[in-house]
Amino acid sequence: MLVNYPDLFPSVTDLLATLAEMLGTKAFYIALCNTLYRGLIGFILAFVLAISLSAIALNSQFVKVFIHPWIVIMRSIPVISIVLIALLWLSPPGLPIFISFFTMFPILYQNFLSGLEQTDRKLVEMAKVIKKNNLQRLLYLYLPSAHAYAFSGMATAMGFGWRSVIIGEVLSGPVHGIGTGMKKAQAFIDMKELLAWTVIAVLISFIFDYVLKLIAAKPVKFKLSEVSQSKKTNTISADIKELTLISLNKKFNSKQVIQNLSMQLSNQTVNLIQTASGSGKTSLMNLIAGILKADSGQMIFNPEQPVISFSYQDIRLVPWFTMEQNIAFSLPSFPNITQDDLQKINTLIHQMELDEHKGKLPDELSGGEQQRVNLARALMLPCHILLLDEPLNGIEDSLKKRLIKFIEDWTSSYKPLILWATHLEVEAYLKGDVSEVRVSR
Repeated sequence: MLVNYPDLFPSVTDLLATLAEMLGTKAFYIALCNTLYRGLIGFILAFVLAISLSAIALNSQFVKVFIHPWIVIMRSIPVISIVLIALLWLSPPGLPIFISFFTMFPILYQNFLSGLEQTDRKLVEMAKVIKKNNLQRLLYLYLPSAHAYAFSGMATAMGFGWRSVIIGEVLSGPVHGIGTGMKKAQAFIDMKELLAWTVIAVLISFIFDYVLKLIAAKPVKFKLSEVSQSKKTNTISADIKELTLISLNKKFNSKQVIQNLSMQLSNQTVNLIQTASGSGKTSLMNLIAGILKADSGQMIFNPEQPVISFSYQDIRLVPWFTMEQNIAFSLPSFPNITQDDLQKINTLIHQMELDEHKGKLPDELSGGEQQRVNLARALMLPCHILLLDEPLNGIEDSLKKRLIKFIEDWTSSYKPLILWATHLEVEAYLKGDVSEVRVSR
């Protein structure tokens, strides 16, 4: 109003009128669709490559170190330099796609990798013990854990990406596009149309950012799928199961936790470790489960490749799984379960006295309730070796007695080798034979 030069400083009413006029033309929607197409193609290419390379880098230090300087270079190069170089390489329609990819890829890769690396290491260890493969760990642990980082990266990348696409269109001049419309408006000194295209570009960025935030706000959810009974079922027989330890040693820094430990364990008795905290019983179980590696010594299993199930002292429930899903996670077929599996899950929930908590997530349960879900998950998997590390912590005495009897009854059909670390006098409640295990230091 002060300058009074509407050709360079149009009024708001003139701007809105120009916007309304543009929205009524076919050319506007063609330009809009072409820009959206180029931006989305660039984003999809960047997304696929970023998630693939970040997953590889997570498991390969060499790949991570190799890629890092290239990411730094890609983030440091000015966009205009990329555009000018790409103008010599690519046709006008392809240049905006390349620019958007080049701009978004390093942001997506860094956020995806950071999110994957934030995954709880103990959950990954738990998944490895129950033989979850790389894809299963990626789908059910790493990606849900990286959820917040991923969407934050996508929102940031798209903010830069749309600007880059339009810059590419302005300089390369494809037939249709928002950038092409801006360039034409600038050439004819049509400030109203130039500002109108700018408003459209801002609205596109805002809408995508809003949609991503809505999706990111939704909690990660999984479903169990009931399938027909498999003709071939993996069963564990009640045959003899043995574990021989020969001169086993393990130390952390200078502290010797397990020293020259030799013993033979079998499933003919329940093997109890009843020693004070810090005596190495959890370390021994982690060695047997493969979570830790012994400094020296041997472990000989019979059978050679045993199925191992573990009730952890520190619980290790998956935060985004319901109680039923956490129990079913130990099954090789997860998330597919049979009618028999579902019946076993419901039986375990009932025996753990958790019926009223069906469908709840771990953070909706008390410490004692989480401990019982942890125990139920270990019992759900028929196994050769069952490791119980203080499985009844946080549970009141009368329920402890009932659960001790239930554990023995539940495992009687396949008779795993049970190694049970506890401060309780559980032998008084067991019907079968009990052996005391001493962890020498």
